[in-house]
Amino acid sequence: MNERYREAGNKGRKKINLEPGDLVWLHLRKDRFPDLRKFKLMPRADGPFKIIEKINDNAYKLELALEFGVSPTFNIADVKPYLGEEDELESRTTPLQDGEDDEDISLMLTSDTPSVERKMKAMGTSKGEQESKVGVQVKLEA
Repeated sequence: MNERYREAGNKGRKKINLEPGDLVWLHLRKDRFPDLRKFKLMPRADGPFKIIEKINDNAYKLELALEFGVSPTFNIADVKPYLGEEDELESRTTPLQDGEDDEDISLMLTSDTPSVERKMKAMGTSKGEQESKVGVQVKLEA
């Protein structure tokens, strides 16, 4: 009888087998990471982190930064496999952080750009204004 209950309970479960060296996402639970989950729109996961040690099939030790201030041992329910490429880890910057001038933005955002033109119409601004009400300084050509 217990065998049938076990089969029914495990019917939809997938066994996740992670090994040391694998990269995983870490679920930031509110009770364990209160500072990182203060607000509703803050990220629910962080990572990827490298698995240092497999304690058993249910617990893993991760390579965490000291700023987290918690034990690096986590249950399998709190980690998900990272499916991205390792070279994607370096590309966490926006294109404007590479030292480009802000003047290049004015070339990208002109009054001919449909999204800027719609915003200007909605706010009732003219083409000659130097600063739009959106909060972005845009040099518009007449």
